Amino acid sequence: MTGSQSSGPSGSISIPRSALHGSRRITKEQTPLVRGEIRDSPEEATIEVPIPVALGDDAEPVQVLHVDDDPEIADVTATFLERINEDFQVLSETSVVGALERLREETIDCVISDYEMPNTDGLEFLEIVRERYPDLPFILFTGKGSEQIASEAIAKDVTDYMQKGVRTDQYEVLANRVENAVEQYRTQQQFWNALSWYQRLVEQELAGVFIVQDGEFVYVNERFAEIFGYPQRDLVGETPLAVTASEDADVVTERLLERTTDDEETFQYRFAATRRNGETIDVEVHGGTIEYDGEPAWIGILRDLSAEE
Repeated sequence: MTGSQSSGPSGSISIPRSALHGSRRITKEQTPLVRGEIRDSPEEATIEVPIPVALGDDAEPVQVLHVDDDPEIADVTATFLERINEDFQVLSETSVVGALERLREETIDCVISDYEMPNTDGLEFLEIVRERYPDLPFILFTGKGSEQIASEAIAKDVTDYMQKGVRTDQYEVLANRVENAVEQYRTQQQFWNALSWYQRLVEQELAGVFIVQDGEFVYVNERFAEIFGYPQRDLVGETPLAVTASEDADVVTERLLERTTDDEETFQYRFAATRRNGETIDVEVHGGTIEYDGEPAWIGILRDLSAEE
């Protein structure tokens, strides 16, 4: 499957604002150092979040949970969906109890549910899912269709609604709706996972974070400034050589300042750095390219190796 996010440079993800439409987490999350606006911005705008190189979007099978109290319908649906899309892995359950257990045990990308089932109907099941998994795609696929059921499903934030038919081409439509829903869901999850990673680094000061553009620091977090003994404002606008020991100035110049974002997408090296009080420390930086305010830049994570000895 192809994700909805654009293929940005390593070190960041650029996601169209429209991909986050409907996410129930938007009003609850804060987004430090994110280019673009989540609210009050055009649908075409993008939101960019710095991410570590290892935090990629590996293609994984799509786990679909199908809930129908008729085992024969469950088998037929699983067979057609997996035949139509080889990335689909369909897990079938004949009760809501069994389905909730699956949701606890498995990583599910989309739920397809019948409406009429013993003990709990599809709408009640939808309510339970929304309480526990707010953004998980949920498609109501039912033979008992009516405007009232459709209206109630929409009011309870169903992702999609389909009536069962007798033609086999209905599974083509269902597969397409599952794929579209999962693409948007995974894009949202990648955004929130990347943001969570970044918030931990910046807000909990787990590492020094910096962005270099045109040979100068355009951003440093508090932890980075603390490592070198400066206020944050004193480092923004300075060259990285300001915190580099003279014996390693050539290393930093060659590996960071003289290279372009077209040369390599990532970097990792150690060098001797100098604190404000003149003390020399050993540090290690990992980073990659990022687009900052529409222009290429480097984002890096810095560790004080001397403090770990």
